[in-house]
Amino acid sequence: MNLAAIKQIAYAEFGNKRSSPYNEIGDKFTHGQRVAKIAVQLRQLIFPDEISYDDILTVAAWFHDVYNASGVDRKTHCELGAERTRELLTALCTAKQLEKICALIAVHDDRKPINNNYSHAIKILQDADHLDHFGAIGIWRFIAYATGHDGTINDAVQHLKENRAGYIAQWNNEFNFELSKKIFYDKMRFEDAFFERFLFECDGELR
Repeated sequence: MNLAAIKQIAYAEFGNKRSSPYNEIGDKFTHGQRVAKIAVQLRQLIFPDEISYDDILTVAAWFHDVYNASGVDRKTHCELGAERTRELLTALCTAKQLEKICALIAVHDDRKPINNNYSHAIKILQDADHLDHFGAIGIWRFIAYATGHDGTINDAVQHLKENRAGYIAQWNNEFNFELSKKIFYDKMRFEDAFFERFLFECDGELR
């Protein structure tokens, strides 16, 4: 596969678009670029001998959120994303390559940590996708979401206090691999340190 040409297709399709009014321009394109790098790193760490599907994994990561519109549920955006990817890449991939890429995209958000019979590639893509929502990126997303919804800083503080613990418990249960959970916990420690200070300073306190 010509990865450079495929990346150009991705950028032309959604590199200058935003998936919602409160996200930055090109948010899903840059998200896909990061997810691809995370996915290959996870594959290298967890399955170091399984090098044959890195290009497939990379392209699937680039396009996994090519279809992401408000009002579309998680399953539907996966299925429609696979269809759109097939349309965009037919001339750049073999039929077999395209089938593998679209198979990953079609279920990338169908998370079943218990009794999950998905392939290693699907599980890696799922975990890589999830991991890119936390840590420094998680803080960026929190700020963008809060300001984009016309809330006050106090609204954001109240939301954190009421929901963060439940969110963390839910997110932890959606990872496939123990290494992914370990990385997630490290990202959470970084976020926790930031939000602890954020809540402190929102009360006008000096440390």
